[in-house]
Amino acid sequence: MSPKALVAALFVASSSGSLHAAELNFEVRGLEKAEGQVLVALYDEEAFLKAPLKRLRLPAAGAGVRGSFGEITEGAYAVAVILDENGNGKLDFNAVGMPIERMGFSNDASGFMGPPGFAAARFEVGKTAKSIVINVR
Repeated sequence: MSPKALVAALFVASSSGSLHAAELNFEVRGLEKAEGQVLVALYDEEAFLKAPLKRLRLPAAGAGVRGSFGEITEGAYAVAVILDENGNGKLDFNAVGMPIERMGFSNDASGFMGPPGFAAARFEVGKTAKSIVINVR
């Protein structure tokens, strides 16, 4: 067997191990008469609120929107949502640093004087499809 074939065979054998994936679906509620876009971000603990693993932009329409992150590897995750009413792609703040656009987190997590921690917003993705609901406030 050639060295390239051996490396390829080892890679396939090691990557077909115990990693499972399942579809992660979500519904964002509380958008009454909202305009703009809904920014939805998926995080793991290490990069919570810093660097999303996946992000989606959906039009804000009706009382809520539904979407999917597709196949997600088993593990612990959290979702953050921003109702970006002015469509600038980010959460806006007033002069004293308080958010002026609505947001929400998985598990309806909320923080005191800031966003919640990962532990409050955490949920598990297993081997079967999972659906979560995030309410914006």
